[in-house]
Amino acid sequence: MIKNILALLRRLQTFVQVVKGTNVVCGHNVHIGKNSRLWAPNALKIGNHVYIGKHVHIESNCEIGDYVLIANNVSFVGRGDHDYKTVGVPVRYGKWLSSEDYVRNNNIQIGDDVWIGFGVIVLSGVSIGKGAIIAAGSVIVRDVEPYSIVGGNPAVFIKARFSEESIKQHESLISSKEYIFSEKGLSFCKERLKEKF
Repeated sequence: MIKNILALLRRLQTFVQVVKGTNVVCGHNVHIGKNSRLWAPNALKIGNHVYIGKHVHIESNCEIGDYVLIANNVSFVGRGDHDYKTVGVPVRYGKWLSSEDYVRNNNIQIGDDVWIGFGVIVLSGVSIGKGAIIAAGSVIVRDVEPYSIVGGNPAVFIKARFSEESIKQHESLISSKEYIFSEKGLSFCKERLKEKF
């Protein structure tokens, strides 16, 4: 009984986080951790079965795919948001460039089945490919190829997550199943074969 109440409270917390966020659209079975901030000048789209950890700050236009795992203390931030080129004006009081088209349209794209480790910073204008893994503490300043593992500041390629053959098998198996999320924790999550219509 208490576990069910706690699960309900966690779902309510996620709902409140989404409602508070400006321009935020969420899929189903999304978990948003405590003290996370979600905001975008235009739109933030979060897919299905996404886990967003505690103290995550998303302050950029962003599209997050399905089955994405975002660890604690991750930040998605704009690049070039403040005018620093005007002579005689301190950066602190410089024009905020969010109204400029190149900033408003400088989105972050996160593919399906991506794992973003603890404390990662992702700058706007990058795309993280399907199945990629970003090592803890990395800074993402350029695109990340699908199914690659990257790390560092700035992040560089470390190795491939799977072989080409394993990628095909992985995607085939994932597409044939439906994963059922549980707020009680990973040990309660289940998978079942998708029903054919």
